[in-house]
Amino acid sequence: MANSRLGILLNLFLPQRRNPNPKYAIPEKDKNLEDKTIVFTGGTDGMGRVAVEMLYNMGAHVVVLGRNKAKTENVISEISKTEGTGSLSLQICDLASMDSVKRCADRILAEYSRIDVLINNAGINITKPTFTSDGFETNWSINYLGSYLLTNLLLPRIQQSSPSRIVNLTTNTAFIDQINFNDIESKPNFDTSDTYTQAKLSMNMFSIDLAKKLAGKGVTVNYLYPGYIKSNLLSNLEGTAKMMQFFMNVMASPTEVGADRIVRLAISSEYADTTGAYISEDKIQAPHKEAQIESKRNHLKRISDKALKQWL
Repeated sequence: MANSRLGILLNLFLPQRRNPNPKYAIPEKDKNLEDKTIVFTGGTDGMGRVAVEMLYNMGAHVVVLGRNKAKTENVISEISKTEGTGSLSLQICDLASMDSVKRCADRILAEYSRIDVLINNAGINITKPTFTSDGFETNWSINYLGSYLLTNLLLPRIQQSSPSRIVNLTTNTAFIDQINFNDIESKPNFDTSDTYTQAKLSMNMFSIDLAKKLAGKGVTVNYLYPGYIKSNLLSNLEGTAKMMQFFMNVMASPTEVGADRIVRLAISSEYADTTGAYISEDKIQAPHKEAQIESKRNHLKRISDKALKQWL
């Protein structure tokens, strides 16, 4: 993994955008979200919080999913004081607990007759081999399994609301050669870069499969690598790895750039007919070679469905 970390560090020194690219600006006609309901995970920090405020300012009702009730309430209160025309509501959801995800999905389905957009933005990158109460490795649970479960539970309502969209946040997975199903959860040779990145690669594979499943049904599914964006994602790193947080905060693009990319994929007519695509920063790129292999995607689905059998 030394080469992977070196590649990440080298990329941190590439010029990063300081402002959203006007070439890819959201058309004005797409900014009226008055009747739209958007479910958003990871909306209390960084680019997720900025994206929630952008959507609120365009008139959307944003359902903000958060693990910490007080923190999420505070964010909602702050955004509500701005001049936006939308509305905000809170749903408690801990992606490290599948019971919490299931209860949250049930409440959303009971309270909302439509879901126009689901944005799976929440993520974490921790260095210690820790496990959730369900027995899953924490990176794997929060970065993939929780979102996989939430998406599948909300999917019937998303389909009923078509045309609708699902946006999954990912990372740069080019630094790993392949997905290792024998090591996809924590093992004695635990390595945070592998676990985190493989969880995100799993999300990519899920996105492609779901897009194929929903083809022609009015629901698009795309996955976004927003670029190196200033965030709290690396706040759990320790030791020498902590240097990565310093370099990212210094060299990364501001949160507004990442938020703009999220919102554009979620609402812009530019992506109205795009599905199953990997968007890296501002452009559609080829998927990771592993994500293109149907047999591996099927294998991943079997693993996921087995792990989540009691909640699906």
